[in-house]
Amino acid sequence: MLRKSLIALASVVSVVTACAKESEPAAAPAPYVAPAPPAPTAAQPQPAVTAATPAPVVTAPTAAAPVGTMATPGPFALPCTSDASCGLARCNVQFQKCAFPCAGPVDCAAGNTCNTLTGLCLPPGVAPQ
Repeated sequence: MLRKSLIALASVVSVVTACAKESEPAAAPAPYVAPAPPAPTAAQPQPAVTAATPAPVVTAPTAAAPVGTMATPGPFALPCTSDASCGLARCNVQFQKCAFPCAGPVDCAAGNTCNTLTGLCLPPGVAPQ
């Protein structure tokens, strides 16, 4: 039994000495060095800004358009360039959007009526409720 105790003690001593040899004090990390600021450069003159000529606005001719001021299109109004792309409503070419919601008969295509409660143009024969 003494022999086993000596072997165990020798094993523990050899492990401790092996670990002690491998562990060296860690070197302190290098301090952070900020990069040098960029060298100053000579000021470059800015190019002159010239106003561009606006593109001409092409409006589609409308047949028998009602006289009056069209409603200002709301945020959900669809983009358009002519009345054909607005279905039952008319295209407000000033804003390039369909007149939605409609405010009167001037905002609806010929033959359609404006339901001011819903802001929708209704086809002929459909009564607003």
